[in-house]
Amino acid sequence: MTDKNYRNTEKKYHATALLVARAARRLAIGAWLAALACLVVTAAGIWGNDGPQGGVAAILSTGGLPRGWAALMAAVLAVVTCAALVELARMLGRVRPESLFSSAVTKHFRHFAGLLMIAAVLRVLLPAAASLWLASQSGAHSASLEFSGDDLLSILPAAVFFFVARLFDQAAQLEDDRRSIV
Repeated sequence: MTDKNYRNTEKKYHATALLVARAARRLAIGAWLAALACLVVTAAGIWGNDGPQGGVAAILSTGGLPRGWAALMAAVLAVVTCAALVELARMLGRVRPESLFSSAVTKHFRHFAGLLMIAAVLRVLLPAAASLWLASQSGAHSASLEFSGDDLLSILPAAVFFFVARLFDQAAQLEDDRRSIV
């Protein structure tokens, strides 16, 4: 009876693992498309017109900064965000039914979380640094800095992803150790 229960549990595990691996492959395709869309929309905002000409348009919001500065910051953020999405796609592409959370998978998830954290911090710091630098170059003795609550709040999920990635690393290490013992 115990042997039969074990086989049923193993069958159920393998069936579920196969479904998870297939879903991960579909999500990987979505992450690759999101990375491409991030670059295309940012490029359209940087090099597009300043207003909608009918239909849908990507508009670069300068936040009071010169357009060139805002475009440079948008490009930097797009590249870092795109790199994060590529790491997510790579992670999802490495999910296999026999090893759902291998060290290769968790490594890419850690890179994704780190890049996402960098993008969130850059989104807060780059406009402030540019404003301070432009104010100092113009000879102003003061500068007005504005921080959006949304931008500050975006750091929280990125930090959570980073700590979850570290947890996955530890879990993968324990799983590797367990498999090497048996």
